[in-house]
Amino acid sequence: MKHAFSPQAVPGLEVKIERLRFRASSEGESERPLVCQYYLSIRNGSDRTVRLQGRKWVLTDEETGERVVIEGEGIVGSFPELRPGGKFCYSSYHLYRQATLAEGAYFGQDDGGRAIVVGVPPFRMAAAPEGEADRALP
Repeated sequence: MKHAFSPQAVPGLEVKIERLRFRASSEGESERPLVCQYYLSIRNGSDRTVRLQGRKWVLTDEETGERVVIEGEGIVGSFPELRPGGKFCYSSYHLYRQATLAEGAYFGQDDGGRAIVVGVPPFRMAAAPEGEADRALP
């Protein structure tokens, strides 16, 4: 997603990773056989209404340094509009091979038409143990 000018952070607009779940892929994916399902919330503690229009994730394999960039329009098929005090929650997942660092951001516009960005706190996707592992975050 490209912007004509640099998006600005909005004080009070925050992303929180609520929970991470790790498991082996059931899709028979041999290149990236592990799944990290993440649950997150985006809270608008600012005095502006914002509309989120896209996202970008960068997944970096900790052993090889290989990067996978995922970007696109919308967030799980929607374009959330968050009024002051509003909150949007969702869950999605990443496929990966071994210990990987996930970093990301959401892009959009505020009610004045200004380009905005809000970062996702980085999180580590570790090798999944046998079965499933579930990690709630503070």
